[in-house]
Amino acid sequence: MKRYLLAPGPTPVPPEALAASAAPIIHHRGPDFRELMLRTLSRLQEVCRTQNDVLLFTASGSGAFESAIVNLLSPGDRILVVTAGAFGDRWCKMGAAFGADVHELRYSWGETPQPDDLRSRLAETGAEVVVLVHSETSTGVVADVQALAAVAREVDATVVVDAVSSLGAVPLETDAWGIDVVVAGSQKALMTPPGLSLTTVSAAAWERSRSATMPRYYFDWKAMQAALAAGSTPFTPAVSIVAALDVSLGLILDEGVDLAFARHAALGRACREGAKAMGLELFSPDEERSAVVTAILTPDGVDAKALVLELRDRFGITVAGGHGELGSRMFRIGHIGYFDVLDITTALTATETLLLERGATIVPGVAAARALEAYHDAARV
Repeated sequence: MKRYLLAPGPTPVPPEALAASAAPIIHHRGPDFRELMLRTLSRLQEVCRTQNDVLLFTASGSGAFESAIVNLLSPGDRILVVTAGAFGDRWCKMGAAFGADVHELRYSWGETPQPDDLRSRLAETGAEVVVLVHSETSTGVVADVQALAAVAREVDATVVVDAVSSLGAVPLETDAWGIDVVVAGSQKALMTPPGLSLTTVSAAAWERSRSATMPRYYFDWKAMQAALAAGSTPFTPAVSIVAALDVSLGLILDEGVDLAFARHAALGRACREGAKAMGLELFSPDEERSAVVTAILTPDGVDAKALVLELRDRFGITVAGGHGELGSRMFRIGHIGYFDVLDITTALTATETLLLERGATIVPGVAAARALEAYHDAARV
């Protein structure tokens, strides 16, 4: 059976990157790896739209989360996390685990954070570090981090943006928007196998890190910066995944980052329009920046968990289920990275087939037809 991976991460990897990851291993202390690492870091700066340092860890995206916490904070420091889903909640738990004084700007799942709310909460808490989740993959909401970061800068707070699923998919201007720290992972829109996380660090973030006293060893920014400057790492890196990331970044830059953003926006529109054509209710906002994952509610009486399993077992299509209480009502179709519109129509057509079998009133073929129409309309804009 042919397999289709349409989760919001891990995502499909281009054949060129898979080939690079399967090449003979090179020694991580040799000149070949030094050249590879320095090129990869330079390409990451281009994709992140930054001149700041980029640090690359062998870890999942949560490793980059931890690096930000332990390098920016001392025990008891006030941090404000804007949370509207599972990954905002993860930041809260991690900050608390390390002894930070964690404050929340909490929204219901599916809501979009607002700048005025952040301004008020900052005045109440006096937080010195603000964490913003750009793309909350548990709900499909993509926040306006440009506007939110501007509010945080009004009080000179250090701005951390969780861009694990947004980097390379939706606009993120690290330097132009005044973002101090961006964290991301290799396995999302960067089209690379899981195993690498990155952190960008501004001059202001470096200054803050010099007085932070939380314990750190593996995720010590200073140690990583010193090693990367020479094209190395303090510990053995995931050599093969770095090779794959280098190739995937090259593909993104060859396409053009702005064109990659436009492609993702068109894919998101196609998925949303196809779902609506079947009469399904969107949980994620129906807006252009919802280009990472489309969260969809199943009709009454249709168990989303069973639908997700049957998509996998009958059609080889892996989509994501919902988190927590939404598990029985929501499924999520990812469209970041190595995707085209035919991947979207495949997932929609299979979903349509299963819903028809469950008694839904749908005109067969309507989802794919509307998705293609929406995609091509977006491409003409």
